Amino acid sequence: MLTEEIFEKLNQKFNMIPGPVSDYETFQMVGLDFTAKGYDSSEMGHVSLMKASGMGGAMQMESMIVNPFFIDGPLFSLDLIVAQGKHTLLMELYDTLLTIPRNEAPFQAIKDKYDHIPNIPQKPCWYDDIHYHASIAKAASDEQAEDLSALIRAYSARYLDLLADAPSCEEAEKQIKANAYRDGLLSHGGPATDAFLQTWGTEKTGRLFTEVLFG
Repeated sequence: MLTEEIFEKLNQKFNMIPGPVSDYETFQMVGLDFTAKGYDSSEMGHVSLMKASGMGGAMQMESMIVNPFFIDGPLFSLDLIVAQGKHTLLMELYDTLLTIPRNEAPFQAIKDKYDHIPNIPQKPCWYDDIHYHASIAKAASDEQAEDLSALIRAYSARYLDLLADAPSCEEAEKQIKANAYRDGLLSHGGPATDAFLQTWGTEKTGRLFTEVLFG
C-alpha cells in the first residue's frame, strides 16, 4: 500500500516506534473492518496508519496522518478509497507551523502537473484558514490509477523533503496548534471524521483521535 511505502521512508529517517496497544487495533464500523496503529518518534512526532475493507474486498481504504511535534512542519493527511472502479484521494496539508513561513508553491506545482485527474469540488469548511490551497482532492478512474499513484508519491516525497529541512521546535507550543485542529474536527466534523462522530459520538471518536490517529 502507498501509505506503508511512505511510512517506511519516514521510519528510515525518524525511527518510528509503535505506540501502546489500544482498543482500536482492529474494529468494525458501518460494515467495514478497520485496523489502526499509531507510531511515535522523539525526532519528529506522531504518525498513524489506518486501513479498512468491506463489500467482500471490493472497497479498500488506507489513511495516514503525519503530525510533527518536534520539528516545525505542517500536518499531513492522506485518505485513499478504492471502490467500484473509482479512486478517491484526499491528500491535505494543514498549517500548524510556529515560525517558518507557509510555502505552498512546491505542492501547488505538483498539483498542477496532475490537473488532468478530475478534482472533487470542495465546500467551505471551518478549517479553511489553515488548510493549504495546494491540498489534493481527486476522483480518478481505474485508467488514471497509475497517474494518481505517481501524484501521491511525488507529493509525499516533497513533504518528506520539507520535514528533513524543518527546524526543531518547542513540542508543547507545537502541540497546542496541532491539537486545535484535532479538537476542531471533534467539535465541527470533517469529510473523514463525520462517519465516526455519527456512529460513535464525540467521546469514543476522541479517544481514537487522541490515542491513535493524531497523538
